Amino acid sequence: MKRADAFAQVRRAGGTPREGVTKDTGVLIVGELGWPLLDDGRPSNSLAQARTYGVPIASERRFLEWIGRSAPDDQAKAYTARQLASLSKLPEEVVEQLGLFGLIAPEEDRYGFRDLAAARQIASLLASGIALSVITKSLNDVRKWLPDARLSSLRLFPESSDSILVEQLAGRTDKKGQFVLPITPDGADADALFDAARAAEEAGDRQSAERLYRRCQQADPNDAAIPFNLANLLRADGLSVQAEAAYRDAVKADPRFASAWYNLADTLDDQGRTAEAVLCLKRALEADPGYSDALFNLALLQQRLEHYGEAAVSWRKYLRLDADSPWAARAKRALKLCEIQVAAGEPS
Repeated sequence: MKRADAFAQVRRAGGTPREGVTKDTGVLIVGELGWPLLDDGRPSNSLAQARTYGVPIASERRFLEWIGRSAPDDQAKAYTARQLASLSKLPEEVVEQLGLFGLIAPEEDRYGFRDLAAARQIASLLASGIALSVITKSLNDVRKWLPDARLSSLRLFPESSDSILVEQLAGRTDKKGQFVLPITPDGADADALFDAARAAEEAGDRQSAERLYRRCQQADPNDAAIPFNLANLLRADGLSVQAEAAYRDAVKADPRFASAWYNLADTLDDQGRTAEAVLCLKRALEADPGYSDALFNLALLQQRLEHYGEAAVSWRKYLRLDADSPWAARAKRALKLCEIQVAAGEPS
């Protein structure tokens, strides 16, 4: 499922989709065979933040079940995670990761025979020195060519420390019946370009990442996530004018992209354009009324502009969402100051 399709499904179900993870995120969906790990095997930023904030993590397959679009599976689910780990010689935490990344398909924490076969293949590759991140990325590239490929229809072999050989048992193959991975994605594929741009960004190759994001935006100008990621990259490099333009492309593609409005507000405020930043934060809150970070920043900017009455209203709304954190303590002090200013007849 493409990102834009998933966002649309969430909205139809009454939810609010968002790129990135905050403390208010309800659940993080890990796309099947996406980029959940860095090259050294550490979890990506979103995955690490979700664990820090205690945000539940679910696989794309589980998400499809929630929205009633999962494919029927008549496979008996007989094994617990501990049993699967024991039979495949994998640590339980790796079994959990395989489920999150879509490499195996648990149902109600139970696994089937195909899951066991897949886990044993993964265990064999790991024992050969292949990193789990290499496996997930290689399989992601296979799916560019074979969208319905599953581990049950593939055989995986180590070729070197950073690549695997994939043999397809049935269906389309090259004349030798094999693919050598990783496969270079075709430039016309927006999803492949997006994945490549993210991989370049994670690897610290920011110049290539920017180039790939811009090519990706040309391939799919309606996907707001592309200019949003590009804007974040540009802003981190201190290119505020270019970042502003990219954030505006993101909110043009998706006017309800709350995080893009929020980051655009930050970019404008960095340039001293506080009044414009306030308007952007209000747009973020129109899209997501429960966006506490946007509400906090809105109150701060209103207070800085000496709009004490408006700031007091925003602080009270924030405290209804967050009454106990260290940020709440700051909000309470700011609210008291605003109330004093309003009582003294200062501008509201």
